[in-house]
This record gives sequence, C-alpha cells and structure tokens, in this order.
Amino acid sequence: MERVFTVSEAARELGRSERWLRQAEARGSIPEARRDLNGWRVYTEADIATLRRMLVPCLCEGELAKKQPQTPQKKNEETET
Repeated sequence: MERVFTVSEAARELGRSERWLRQAEARGSIPEARRDLNGWRVYTEADIATLRRMLVPCLCEGELAKKQPQTPQKKNEETET
C-alpha cells in the first residue's frame, strides 16, 4: 500500500506551512488534495512529487525574488560635485 501523508507531513516535505498548502489549494494554485473518510486532506508520494515540480517555477519567478535582500546602490562620485 502506498504511503499517505497528512497535510502537516506534506507541508514539512515541501518546506511550506500547512496554512500555505490550504490557501494554495483554495486559490487553485495547486490541485485539490484527496480526502480520507473523515474529510482530512491526504497526499501520496506522487502528489508530493507533483507539488515539488509545481513549486520550482514559483520560486524562480516570484517568491525567491521577493525574499532576496535589496543591495543599496553606490552613488557615482564623479557626478557629485
């Protein structure tokens, strides 16, 4: 039988928070998770692999750029007189 991850385990595997996973699903940014008999989100190893592939473009295009510190630009000494 294939291993099943809870939302907290999946979040840990992806390096994200549980809240991020739930909100991304609600926004439609990631596919809806399967649910167990109690209605809890469950993820298979294949689901986590798919989410990892989806997250790589997110980090390259937006989130990583937002997290990079801005370096102050040096003033050109020649133009200052």
